[in-house]
Amino acid sequence: MEHKLASKLNEQDAAILRRSTETIVNQVEALKRMVNEFSQYARAPALEKRTLNMNDLVQEILTLYETTSTTNPIHPVHIKRILENNLPAIHGDSAQLRQVLHNLLLNAQDALAEIDEPMIEIQTETVQDGIKLTIKDNGCGFPDEVRSRVFEPYVTTKAKGTGLGLPIVKKIVEEHEGTITIQNLKPRGAQITITLPSIEKIRAA
Repeated sequence: MEHKLASKLNEQDAAILRRSTETIVNQVEALKRMVNEFSQYARAPALEKRTLNMNDLVQEILTLYETTSTTNPIHPVHIKRILENNLPAIHGDSAQLRQVLHNLLLNAQDALAEIDEPMIEIQTETVQDGIKLTIKDNGCGFPDEVRSRVFEPYVTTKAKGTGLGLPIVKKIVEEHEGTITIQNLKPRGAQITITLPSIEKIRAA
């Protein structure tokens, strides 16, 4: 698509096309790796870690959501980003961390289906020895009956859900030596917080 259309576009549109096709290729590779072993939850793909900037991953993923991020066509989802400048680098697998971001954003979208003014906020910040990623929404929150069990396999409130999304997310985060927590917000909404060690912390360990 890029090869066929790039020469017919002005410089600005051609740059947008290049970024979009690059994002598509990266996401297809990430999804292909996960789909190949999705049914084998206990044996996720081996990590291929390298130096990463979480802000770059967030920006890349959000390009897919900012034009299509709604399950409610009447009320498009507003995505607010608060990304800290000079965020410390981490040592991580970009494909698996993309999977984490995709899963959490899709969950947030699903929770906003019946909301009149749907919003997702994604924030990065520096914390002691690492970084913190927070994703908030103003949706329905986690039902009381499953809130304490959302990271267990096959626990889901979705009619077509597998119940493996959040367990896989937790597994990936823990394999990156990080932590993940959930909480409901008042008056409504949910928040997921992930902390990951910086590359300096890992080298010092």
